Amino acid sequence: MHLKRRGNRISLYRSHWIPKGPDVPHGYTQQTYVGSIEADATSLPNELSLLLTPTECAMVERRIVVPAKLEKEAAKQRALQHEVDPVWRLSEALRLVEEAATHSLTSGVSAVRTERLLSALKKVRTLEPSPVAHHGPAADPLQDALKAIKSATDAVQRGRYGRAPTSGVRKTPVFRRWTEILAAVDGGDNSLLRALQSAGFASRRKG
Repeated sequence: MHLKRRGNRISLYRSHWIPKGPDVPHGYTQQTYVGSIEADATSLPNELSLLLTPTECAMVERRIVVPAKLEKEAAKQRALQHEVDPVWRLSEALRLVEEAATHSLTSGVSAVRTERLLSALKKVRTLEPSPVAHHGPAADPLQDALKAIKSATDAVQRGRYGRAPTSGVRKTPVFRRWTEILAAVDGGDNSLLRALQSAGFASRRKG
């Protein structure tokens, strides 16, 4: 029996040898159409099985039905894995965030939105420590602080926080954050400057 696929259906043909004449060894093969079956059929239709011999039924099962069953089960497993896979979601999120970063150059967004994104990202369980959260021996906190200041400067220059109001500037979150930065860098006993002075890397003020 021969199988011929056309689109999503497979046609079945029986081959018959027809000699050219009595006692003539030469002849030709003639194919007779028997029926057809869906290429992804997971069972042999009853009406088709009645037209086939047991051997032919076994062949159709082996070559069409069994592979279709295996592919259907594999597709089901792939769908289940896709449903619970966090990787493609993170890849899509990264793509959208990178697009948002580009568009934010002309249309800034609220800092609350980015903080919520960062908060959500911290909840993602990773197989190894995050290079952002875990600093190895080669990490340089002062270099990180410098990068953060440059990044903040760039954000302000790009208009992320907009313009200060004409009144009540000291009540804005931006002003409060700036005063906290000043205190952390050049404030009291726990400031960065005081720590550098104690370590001998910065001179103490006179008077």
